[in-house]
Amino acid sequence: MRITRIIINITIPIFLVMLFASLLTTKTYLRLSKGIYPSHALIEYDHDYAIERIMGYLNYQYDDLEFGMDENDDSTIMRDTEISHMVDVKNLYTTLRLVALGSLIVGSGLLFYQYKKDPKELYKTLKVMPFGPIAFIVFVGGAVIIDFDTTFRIFHELFFTNDDWLLYWDDVLILLLPQSFWMVSGLIILLLFGGSIAGIYLLNEKIVKRRLN
Repeated sequence: MRITRIIINITIPIFLVMLFASLLTTKTYLRLSKGIYPSHALIEYDHDYAIERIMGYLNYQYDDLEFGMDENDDSTIMRDTEISHMVDVKNLYTTLRLVALGSLIVGSGLLFYQYKKDPKELYKTLKVMPFGPIAFIVFVGGAVIIDFDTTFRIFHELFFTNDDWLLYWDDVLILLLPQSFWMVSGLIILLLFGGSIAGIYLLNEKIVKRRLN
């Protein structure tokens, strides 16, 4: 049962982080961010159209990133290096989606198993769940706030095997999604993650614990 508890406390937080991180690839989230960052004032191409094509590519709606200034332009505004980086991003995104799905299946399956076999064990599992996420939030959140540039660099060096992520200041991706966008988005993900873990803890205390009495 101890192994089951450990697996649940790893898989469920992983799924939640991936779930909230997926917000970054939604067109709605990017459109809400439109005009917030100074670099957006330098954009000469159709902002909404670029979002449609880039996010559509990440979400398997388009097969390539060969798009122009607007839907009537047949040129390609993204450099080859940008496109190559986005291919890497899509591959990583697909892998993380599969990890999230696997984590959800394993974690929820074991939670259901505990609920059926030993509700007390379920309560104990959910009671200790916040410890790991709290440490993760403090560590990552602190790194993001104290030195985001270094955190951003380390992230890319860990997850990408080339330097295609080192883009020019006026590239499409940099103007559309500047570093400040990623910093704000990272903090939002951590807040949502922390809120969901707190919600699980409270529900465990108010519902699961009461049913044990």
